[in-house]
Order: sequence, then C-alpha cells, then structure tokens
Amino acid sequence: MFNRFSINFDYDGKHYRGEIKPLQGGLQHRMPTTFQVFLNNAYCGLIKRRGEDWETDSPKCAVMVNVIGNRIYDWYE
Repeated sequence: MFNRFSINFDYDGKHYRGEIKPLQGGLQHRMPTTFQVFLNNAYCGLIKRRGEDWETDSPKCAVMVNVIGNRIYDWYE
C-alpha cells in the first residue's frame, strides 16, 4: 500500500515519466491520502486527496494535479 510506483502520462504536448511515493499520513477508502510526486527526475511536490478532490502544495504540479491524481487513483483500483 505504501510502496513507490511509476506513472507515465502526456500533458499539454509533453510526456512525463514519474514516480509516486505514498506517505503514511492517513487512509481514505484503504488508499493513502498524501503522496510525494517526482516527474522527469525532479521533485514536483506533494499531492493530497481531500474527499473526491486532489490538491497540491506545489505550483509545479498545480495545473496537472487532477491528471496526476487520477493516475494515482487508477493505481489503487
């Protein structure tokens, strides 16, 4: 449940490869709620699940927060 996993996606004409690291800060529906995001070999910030919504602390991830969040959600389905 708290193991790192890879994600890949295209956004705005650019391909992103990354890694998601779930943090042990809480669970919602048997899924972690906070994740560290690394995209294209760089730390991107934290993404958090709040109910059905995703939020981030990082301007780098802000425009892609729902895309990244959906990839995370799909991993746990």
